[in-house]
Amino acid sequence: MSDRLVSLRALFACLLVAVLMLGVVACGGDASDDENSDDAAGDAAETAEKEGEAEEKKKEKPKKPRKESATSVYASAVIHGDLVIPIIAEGSIRARHAADIKFEIGGRVERIWVEEGQRVRKGQKLATLDDREYRLALEEARSRFLQGLGQLAVEEDGYDAKSAERVLEEQQAELKKLERDGAITRKERLDRELALGMEAVRNGAYRRELLEVRSGLSTARADIARLDLDLERTVIFAPFSGVITGLVLTAKERVQAGDLLVRLVDDVNLEADVGVLESDLAGLAPGKAARLTVPALGETFDVTVDVVSPEIDDASRTCSALLRIKSQDGRVKPGMFVRAAIAGEVHADTLLVPREAILTRDGRPMLFRVEKDRAKWVYVQLGKRNDYVVEIARIDQGGPLDDGTLVIVDNHLTLTHDAKVKVRKTRPINDPWVSSTEQP
Repeated sequence: MSDRLVSLRALFACLLVAVLMLGVVACGGDASDDENSDDAAGDAAETAEKEGEAEEKKKEKPKKPRKESATSVYASAVIHGDLVIPIIAEGSIRARHAADIKFEIGGRVERIWVEEGQRVRKGQKLATLDDREYRLALEEARSRFLQGLGQLAVEEDGYDAKSAERVLEEQQAELKKLERDGAITRKERLDRELALGMEAVRNGAYRRELLEVRSGLSTARADIARLDLDLERTVIFAPFSGVITGLVLTAKERVQAGDLLVRLVDDVNLEADVGVLESDLAGLAPGKAARLTVPALGETFDVTVDVVSPEIDDASRTCSALLRIKSQDGRVKPGMFVRAAIAGEVHADTLLVPREAILTRDGRPMLFRVEKDRAKWVYVQLGKRNDYVVEIARIDQGGPLDDGTLVIVDNHLTLTHDAKVKVRKTRPINDPWVSSTEQP
């Protein structure tokens, strides 16, 4: 009984010790949690305080301005100059000198001195004919002349017929005066002159001339002159410088008067024959400046109007104008198509800008001028124009536009007023009618 009691007491003591130990542990854990909670709250407060200070500092620090980018553009200078409204006409090139060289007498071709395509100079020998027959005929004519001269020397007795001839000339002059005054008719004058001439011959007038005819002297003299001319025609020369074409003859062939030897074409001195519309004739005159374009060569020549036709073609209602050029290198050839721009109306001392500068905003024409590094819009009213420049007739807003003011001509479709720009390059106005001295 006592042992059981001791055992119970021992068990109770153990249970008591265990309960006390559990209590101590529980009390110790609560204290630690409280401390940790206090620490966490302090940390949160400190963090919030630092964040607040940072926000205050951010609010106090000024924001850095954003850098503005510049638009790269091209510009041209405004000028005062003459605005030329050109007349456009089309036509073709032709040689100023081109001729078919033909034989003037018949005969056998002795030699041809040129070849097809050869360039010859004026006066150069082209061909010769056998001239022996003509030389023999000339000797015969000279013999007849000498024979007649001898007969004349025998028959002439020294009679002076000058006075009779002088009287006849005076009478003929008087008859012509009467006809002019209306006193006699033309038929009456001719009848009286015939009667006076016969009377003068009976009185010894024209005695020498009659003796020359009777002796054959005058006929022989005429034959000599004609045969001298034929001998000259046995040699054919180039009438002007040019190129040989159409040569088909060979030496030893026999030809007749009028047969073709060659065709000679001057391929240096050329002219453009263009047709100007009747409606454009008011601005057309010889001496007007013109620009002649040959599309086949891609070249343009500065020329002038040399000739304006006095007639208008009924079918096309155009007037022919000739513009002369030289083709020293032979590249421009007869028959080539050409387009001419002739200075027609000229409007002096106008304010001009390139056509590329003009934009349309809200249905109104405008442009951008450059002021320092900014694009400033300028609303304008337009006047006359050509393919290169346009006249500024009036400035509505945003001026001024003076000589030398730069206006933007490229990369400006999306520009706004006062936008920052950088002029990459300044272009001269590309108008061939504007003198280079008018541009800065």
